[in-house]
Amino acid sequence: MAASHHIIMADIISSRHIHKNDDFMHQFKALVKLANTEFAHHIISPLTITLGDEFQGIVNSTKTLFDLLFFLEEQIIEAHYPYGLRYSLVFGEIETEINKEIAYEMYGPGLTRAREALTTAKETGDNYFIAINEHLDDQLRLCMKLYQSIKSEWKLSEFEIVSAFLKHKDYKDLKRIGLYKTRSGAWKKGKSLRIDEYNIVKQLVFQIIGNE
Repeated sequence: MAASHHIIMADIISSRHIHKNDDFMHQFKALVKLANTEFAHHIISPLTITLGDEFQGIVNSTKTLFDLLFFLEEQIIEAHYPYGLRYSLVFGEIETEINKEIAYEMYGPGLTRAREALTTAKETGDNYFIAINEHLDDQLRLCMKLYQSIKSEWKLSEFEIVSAFLKHKDYKDLKRIGLYKTRSGAWKKGKSLRIDEYNIVKQLVFQIIGNE
C-alpha cells in the first residue's frame, strides 16, 4: 500500500575524479555501516550502497534526516576523508512494501524525485536538496546554503582542528588538551573557521523543523 516516507539519498561529490581504490571503498562502506548502527532505532530501511558512490535509505522523521546528515558530515571530517557528500532529503510516496533489511526493490514517486534531485544538484552546485514540507522547505534550503558556504571554506588539512572544535564547546578545553597554547589563540582560530556560525545554523534547522 502506498504511503509517504522520509527518504535520504546521497552520492559522493565529483566521484569520477576520485581514485576508487580499496581504501576509498572501505571508508565509504565503514561510514554507511556506522550510520546504520548509530541510528538503528530510527531507520526504517537501512542506508544501502546502491552504486559504488551512492546510498539510499528511509528513516522515521524529518529530525532523523537532519540528525543523520549532520552525523555523516561530521564523521567525514573526524575521519579526514578526502571527499564530501551531496544529499537529497525527500518526504514522498513509496508504492511498494518497505524493505526493512536492505533499501532495494522499492519504487514510487518519492524515490524517483529524490534520485532526480541528485542529478539536478550536480548541475546547480547545491549539495543539499530538500523537499520535505512546502511550508518549511525554503527556510531549510537557505539554512543549508549557509551551512554549505561555511563548510566549503574548511581545508582537508584543517579537519583535525575542526573536529576538535565541534567536540569541545569551550575554547579553554582546546588549550587543556594541548591544541592551543592560549584560550585566545583557540578563539581566533574558531572565529576564522566560523565554528559558532556553523553551530547556529544547525540550531536553526532544528528550530525550523520542530516536531516534524
